[in-house]
Amino acid sequence: MTPEGLLASAAINIGLAMAVLCIFSILKKQPSNSFIYYARRLSHQQQPLSFDRFSFRRLLPSVSWIPRALRVSEDDILTNSGLDALIIIRLFKFGLWVHFSCLWLISLYGLYMLYKEYKEILAKRILWLQKLKDRPDHFTVLVREIPLCPEHKSYGCSVHHFFTRHYQHAFQSHQMLYDGRDLVLLQELPAAFVTFKSRVGAALAAQSQQHPHPFLWITEEAPEPRDLLWKNLSTPSRRLLLYKIGFYLAATLLTIFFAVPVAAVQGIAKFERLMKWFPPAMAVQLIPGLRSVVTGYLPSVILNGFIYVVPYSILGMAHLAGYPSKSQTEMKVCNMVFYFLVGNVFFLTLLSGSLLDELGESFSHPGDFPSRLARAVTAQADFFTTYILSDGLSGFSLEILQAGLLVWDAIKRHTFGRGKKRSPYVYSLPYFRVIPFVCLCFLIGMVYALVAPLLLPFVLGYLYLGYAVYMNQIEDVYPTFYETSGQYWPYVHSYIFFSLFLMQITMIGLFGLKSKPGASVATLPLLVLTLLLNEYCKLRFLPSFSQHTIQILKENDESDEKESNLDINSHNAADAYRPPFLRPVSFAEEGSSSSQ
Repeated sequence: MTPEGLLASAAINIGLAMAVLCIFSILKKQPSNSFIYYARRLSHQQQPLSFDRFSFRRLLPSVSWIPRALRVSEDDILTNSGLDALIIIRLFKFGLWVHFSCLWLISLYGLYMLYKEYKEILAKRILWLQKLKDRPDHFTVLVREIPLCPEHKSYGCSVHHFFTRHYQHAFQSHQMLYDGRDLVLLQELPAAFVTFKSRVGAALAAQSQQHPHPFLWITEEAPEPRDLLWKNLSTPSRRLLLYKIGFYLAATLLTIFFAVPVAAVQGIAKFERLMKWFPPAMAVQLIPGLRSVVTGYLPSVILNGFIYVVPYSILGMAHLAGYPSKSQTEMKVCNMVFYFLVGNVFFLTLLSGSLLDELGESFSHPGDFPSRLARAVTAQADFFTTYILSDGLSGFSLEILQAGLLVWDAIKRHTFGRGKKRSPYVYSLPYFRVIPFVCLCFLIGMVYALVAPLLLPFVLGYLYLGYAVYMNQIEDVYPTFYETSGQYWPYVHSYIFFSLFLMQITMIGLFGLKSKPGASVATLPLLVLTLLLNEYCKLRFLPSFSQHTIQILKENDESDEKESNLDINSHNAADAYRPPFLRPVSFAEEGSSSSQ
């Protein structure tokens, strides 16, 4: 890519982003758009928002939303939106801290900051769990593959006998699951929610194997009632394995087929190759400046357009995999999307750009892989700069504008929704889309920190704009649909460690290209230190995220006993897991997944 192409991409992206943000700042001031830009606030309060009386200032663009969003504290986000939303903000801040650090110490500083961040997130998780001690899922266990009672031919009878026998003093009650398609003959399913009298009893049951046969009496921690996907609970565990295999196969096929548009994008970016493959493209040179736009701006826009639909495609596949809750589904999608982006956007771009010509030699001389990787990374610096510009400036500005909802709202108000009462457009924060794309930017910034330092200002601009945008979105737009108490962080941790590890391999190859073998050898201990710290973090912190800590649950139980709330919370938990079609109409929470 020529410098003129890079300059054209920067100019177009910056100009479009400024125009979109100006339009947003005007539309946000209009009361008629409050159902889009203040959806979270309207869903949490009965009274409408108050706007200033009409003045011409409403029609003028402003940046007042940025300092207002940046004034929101982390404590406010934690209190109002939960720990999962705070992780999004901490991810942007962590990226800014690391990329602002000294480039020669970026690996050591990044390792220290990542360890410190993991420790602080765990401390916040512990405090958060203590604060939300009345959550019904802390008292409840989801039980699958219940054997049929041979005497009474009932799954419910089998559950009652099993848990009164093995958990005599801890067992409270159970709620069987039914096939809700026929409300006259409710078919009992071999699955149930079992509620215990204490949090400790529920945790011990969830974390233990109940039967010598591992496919009988399968227990796990129950998701939040509002987080449940009720229709997936009726799927037998044996069939779930087939569904999950199908999900991974479908995602793999999507990854393979995606190689076609990536290769096409690189063909456009490499104009000399494009002219060889498609001679009519030479006509582009006849219009002054058009070649710079085609090679600099067009490839990254096409690539971003293709990958925009990827998270939603994988999410649709994951819903067919039968996960019992929305949070579990989106965490699996988050993981799949990140490695999809790493494989297709990062590595496949390198392969189709310059590493492809040397791939055979890389297999025959694997010891030269770091040098070849460094050479390929260096050759693609301009393309990734344009990618960061397009994904950051255009992506974040379109995210905050909510253009799709604006068009849909306008159509609805003037056609089938005319005269009807309007309601806010309530959608949950798309963790499965935000986290992978931000972590990919983090990876690109880390790898290019030494190879092409001029890319770092663009990465910092990306992170800063994203920080401001999602502070605004979390505060005003996206309500909390579920809360995993920070279980997204181990995924984020692994993505950042992968970025650091890849950066260090590239560093070794870069020193080799510069004929500095001493520097390459000196980098090896840093690589070993990274792997050791990753393993230590897994041993030290990961178990506290994957399972509830008995000590904390015991302290919460003792606190409830002193306040005489333990029995009340336990009974409330039993009521919370009643299937939607068996509840009173007023019981279902508006906007929750359980009311679907």
